[in-house]
Amino acid sequence: MKIISSSLAVPDHVPSQCVWDHNLAAFLREGNDPYLAASRLHKGPGVIWVPTAAHGRPAWIFTQHKLIDEGFTDWTAFSSKRGSNAAVMDPNWLLLPVEADRPDHRFYRQALNPLFSPAAMNRRVTAVQQLCDTLIDAFIDRGRCEFISEFAGILPNAITISLLGLPTESLTQFVDWEEEMVHGATPELRMAAGKAVIDYLKDHIAREQALPEASTDIMQAILKGRMAERPFNEAEILGLVYLLFVAGLDTVYSTLGWIMRHLTLDQALQARLRDNPDDIPAAIEEFTRAFGVSAPSRTVAKDMMFHGVPMKAGEAVLLPTYLAGRDPTAWVDPHRIDIDRRPRHITFGTGPHVCLGVHLAKREMKVMLQSFLARMRNIRRPTDGRYEFHTTNTIGVDRLDLEWDPA
Repeated sequence: MKIISSSLAVPDHVPSQCVWDHNLAAFLREGNDPYLAASRLHKGPGVIWVPTAAHGRPAWIFTQHKLIDEGFTDWTAFSSKRGSNAAVMDPNWLLLPVEADRPDHRFYRQALNPLFSPAAMNRRVTAVQQLCDTLIDAFIDRGRCEFISEFAGILPNAITISLLGLPTESLTQFVDWEEEMVHGATPELRMAAGKAVIDYLKDHIAREQALPEASTDIMQAILKGRMAERPFNEAEILGLVYLLFVAGLDTVYSTLGWIMRHLTLDQALQARLRDNPDDIPAAIEEFTRAFGVSAPSRTVAKDMMFHGVPMKAGEAVLLPTYLAGRDPTAWVDPHRIDIDRRPRHITFGTGPHVCLGVHLAKREMKVMLQSFLARMRNIRRPTDGRYEFHTTNTIGVDRLDLEWDPA
């Protein structure tokens, strides 16, 4: 162990030039744009070792698009199984299919893939549109809203609980739990919220198992799923349901927030998308390139040299999508939003673990853009409007006041 300072000890195999002794969340909060703040890391090494990166514990962080891509795709070097530095959770079960490697991963994905395909999402788009319209109806005549609490924080949560057959009247409680799990001030608070969700979901699963004919198609697929020659066990069912409950909630609402904030700053793009709604899918690809919000984790699977950097089995690795999407070696003028760019980005991951909910997330973004642009003109931030964001676990907008002119 190398003693760098009175407060920092570094494992002997970590090169001194890779040590980055900063608080990542605080670093990203410097200024009013966390993407510009994060991009300063592109000027340094492609691999850095950060003593408090993973829930207050050490982790490697890849800062370049090509290295992050490799971290996603090379599952033999970077395992998706939970390591010792992952979030504090019961080690007896895994978040599935995220925390599974081949060959097990294939069985979990096979159970769910048909229900999250583009065709399946097309069948669900009516429900997304109806909820979107209902939310907008509540504030459209007012001429202003707080976008996160009145729309973005509700839409993906409500859609997710409907997919799992959870009661809509409990939405507020679910949102509170999710907020505490992701952004709780201490590990103890995050763990308590996570345990409350787990206890609730265990009861829900038991009710669904007692009356499987009343389950949603997704719950039925999970309850009937098989690992090769056997049914999924109780821990696997819980892991699948828990992941579907939490995955995408923070990421989707955060992405919606950054998209809407950008549109308030770019009236020309607003007008283009309003007049040419066929351009919205291309805009979504560019928005998701530029506004990656997460830093998925991996675990070093074996002692190895990675691009000249020695790594030890069991060490944590973070793959920030917000760094991949703004890397100047991968994108020309990466901070400029150009919907004609047609990027092949990795914000939803790549390789076998590409995000299961990618098509649902894109549908939600598309419906949101179409609905707001069709019903409002000159969407903007009021002069006294609030804009606040967080940088803990994800990069997300917490408050975004909007006002508009009638359509």
